[in-house]
Amino acid sequence: MPLSGPTQSSEPETQPDSQLIASIATIAELLQDVTLTIPSYQRPYRWDVENVSQLIADIQRFRPSGHYRLGTVILYTGDGDDGTETRRSEIVDGQQRYLTFAVIAHAITEVPRLADVKLAERLRNAVQHIQLPGRRDGQTQLNLRRNFAQVRNVVTRWSGIEIEEFARFFLDDCSVIVLKVADLDAAFQMFDSQNTRGRALYPTDLLKAYHLREFSQTDPGTARLLEVVKRWESVPSAEINHLIAAVLFPIKRWTSHQPLPRKGFSSDYIGLFKGVRQGTGGNGQFRWARLPLLAQTATDRFAAENRALIQHGVVDELTYPFQLTQPVVDGEMFFAMVDHYVAEARRIGIRWQGASDKELRTRAPSPSSELAPLLEILDDQPPGAGNRYVRELFDCLLLAYVDRFGWHHTREAAFALAQHAYLLRIRMARIAMPSVDTHALEAHYRASAVRVNLFSTLAYALDPDVIFTLRIPRPSTDDENNAAKRGLAPLFGPDELATWEASVTQ
Repeated sequence: MPLSGPTQSSEPETQPDSQLIASIATIAELLQDVTLTIPSYQRPYRWDVENVSQLIADIQRFRPSGHYRLGTVILYTGDGDDGTETRRSEIVDGQQRYLTFAVIAHAITEVPRLADVKLAERLRNAVQHIQLPGRRDGQTQLNLRRNFAQVRNVVTRWSGIEIEEFARFFLDDCSVIVLKVADLDAAFQMFDSQNTRGRALYPTDLLKAYHLREFSQTDPGTARLLEVVKRWESVPSAEINHLIAAVLFPIKRWTSHQPLPRKGFSSDYIGLFKGVRQGTGGNGQFRWARLPLLAQTATDRFAAENRALIQHGVVDELTYPFQLTQPVVDGEMFFAMVDHYVAEARRIGIRWQGASDKELRTRAPSPSSELAPLLEILDDQPPGAGNRYVRELFDCLLLAYVDRFGWHHTREAAFALAQHAYLLRIRMARIAMPSVDTHALEAHYRASAVRVNLFSTLAYALDPDVIFTLRIPRPSTDDENNAAKRGLAPLFGPDELATWEASVTQ
């Protein structure tokens, strides 16, 4: 996890238990550290040409800003057999980047246009002592050769001045956080924590890493950065993943008339949750970026100018007007957006798959009381993939409505949206995800003869009345019988809205 701060090297900071020493090292200092070694237990080097090309592009993009933080390296500095501290430091986490840094430095020295003799000598000295662990798989050497060739191909297209400026920035103004741990078990525990506690990475973990990196480029200070991380980690990872993968992502796709991919949300689609990038290599100069930037400026200025009044309750805080149809400002605002939609999702009663009853009972805030009777009906539906797909469609519809209109007439809107979603449930014996996808995009022919995409309709609507003028098909006798069998009679029985509203007011 990247942390903020100056990129120049810093004096080591020893933690109270003397087991952890934290410091900041430039890439030059990291590569020139002759005590570093890659232990044999490390996995093979797996970075490919795409990873290396992206790293070079990122370094180039942040070069005008004067500094770039490249994550964390965890080192184990244990004791020797005689009880003295060993002179070698094992890289527990960060060897993929460490070797890639070495590849970049070595490849630049092979470019004829590097005319600065002293700079070339610095690059050669930085990598001359690096040794690879003995391996017989061949994968490490193959990837290193390919990446070396890729870096050389990229750099040879630059002018001599561009090469020298890149090399100096790379060596002296790019840096990493170095964490030295004297206990090997503690080092591996820290490695597990850095790698999401041993579980498979969610695509949302990649989003977290990206936006933390973007946030760190603004020099927010360690306290602000850690507060953002603390808020993120206070929400169960499975809940965040469900919110983004099963709610926000489908809303974005269906609103733009795009079906869900067969494998669902993956790293291929995380670009949907990236938006306005900072810096000269960013995109804030485009017109589409001005609206979110102006909104952020207005809310930040209001908070700064009225801090005392807000703290004493004289005026209400002006919150950022998040809209799923608008791009997010990368960095801190992404985490604020997630906080916002976590709260909204909880308020409308969204349950994430695998959530325990204890998690649902203890989370806050509780679902809105005005939705409680409807949610009780829907929550009582038996488990099964078909019921889950339809419930997630309803969750998406209701959040899309709240995102557009806030909490105006939400009770009535929730009822109408539930009717639209659950018509599919009472008219089809078996439901697969493609059927729900079709229903979201145009209304499934088994549920309605009227072709309508409610997500697109909501995105352009100016008044909540658009929901109440929907021509939802009247349920047939068979529909009512099927609804009764499935425990959905209150949605589709005679005078269902009046009956349901009466139950709310009792």
